[in-house]
Amino acid sequence: MSQEIVKKKAQPVTYLTEMQRRFCEYLIFNEGRTTFTEAARHAGYSPDRANREGSELMRNPKIQNYIAKRSADVNRAFAVTKHNYVRRQQNLSQKLVDDGKIKDALGFETLIGKATGQFSETNYNVNINATDIKEREAEIKRLKELNEKRITDTKLLKE
Repeated sequence: MSQEIVKKKAQPVTYLTEMQRRFCEYLIFNEGRTTFTEAARHAGYSPDRANREGSELMRNPKIQNYIAKRSADVNRAFAVTKHNYVRRQQNLSQKLVDDGKIKDALGFETLIGKATGQFSETNYNVNINATDIKEREAEIKRLKELNEKRITDTKLLKE
């Protein structure tokens, strides 16, 4: 058996100057809160020509490509996922424990447990004005059955 080797086309490496890179990074991390002129000034371009430089840079395909790729990387890093959420809660909890505030860390530990599915809260709301105890017991029984059905349905969906 012979194996064919598939050669991948190498993506051309686009090099940016240091000032171009600073311009792009400033735009990416201040997205929606800055202008091209402000980014050009911050990158080190002359304040007199910053408006023109910012416009010219944004028409440059290398700059556009870099901003698109870098923005995607940054946005992916800040995406709210279960993993990122749990990691953030763990970091906050650990900081409190390190500072000796163990009681304050319990709230974060609860959030971590809920997010990872280690435990869940079940609340039963019953009308206390019900005239008959049997009605209340029947309602509690109905709610428990609904909860058990929900749990089994959830388990079936996960499988």
